Amino acid sequence: MRVDLTTFGVEPPENSKTGRAGHTGGAGIATGSAAASTSVLDETRFSFDQTRVQSLGAQVLAQPEIRGAKVEALQEAIGKGEYSVPPSQVADALVSDLAS
Repeated sequence: MRVDLTTFGVEPPENSKTGRAGHTGGAGIATGSAAASTSVLDETRFSFDQTRVQSLGAQVLAQPEIRGAKVEALQEAIGKGEYSVPPSQVADALVSDLAS
């Protein structure tokens, strides 16, 4: 998804009567009865390129769920006694597991 931060509302910022968050230009003081009765409406628009989203989705789905090389390396380290977990990490995992 692409967020376009260059426009606010219907008109580009340089042509718009309002700026960020609906504030009026200048000192923010409305002059004239027509300006006072006009309501200011903030608007957000999202746009995305459907083809790009589908492409990224396909790339994610093409990745293996289990990274075999990583698993194999960890198994070797454990087998050789070279893999160690800091006690603080073990404690954090236990507390997190008990809390849920």
